[in-house]
Amino acid sequence: MKTLKAMMIGLALVAVCGFANASPKTSTDVNTTKQEVLDTYMNALVHGNLEGISNAIADNARFYVVQGVRVRTTDKKDVLAYLKSNAHIDQNCAFTGTVLSQDDNTLVEKVEMKFKEITRTDVVTAQRTDDGWKITKVETSFK
Repeated sequence: MKTLKAMMIGLALVAVCGFANASPKTSTDVNTTKQEVLDTYMNALVHGNLEGISNAIADNARFYVVQGVRVRTTDKKDVLAYLKSNAHIDQNCAFTGTVLSQDDNTLVEKVEMKFKEITRTDVVTAQRTDDGWKITKVETSFK
């Protein structure tokens, strides 16, 4: 009986220590750096890998696409639908990223996707939010 009692107390101590030592996962664990957020966006756009893309884009993000003299505005929902329609499709292009500006709370990067006859340029803004780094604005043009 003493052995059973000692074993139960030992198990209880292990459980209490385990729960006390466990740390809750925060939303910033997913995209902890600004570069991870941009890499997630690029992987979705260029390679069709959608893992983490919904979390990488802020709910209130705005997307602007220049079409001739018009600028079309869209939101996260529409962009996610577009990316899902191109899931697992590897774009046949060369792509580069160039940091235009950055500080502790904002990163602006120019991303170019060079296809055979056209170049897509995205100017992507990522900002530190209460939920970690998120893409808050993308401006797209074609040449």
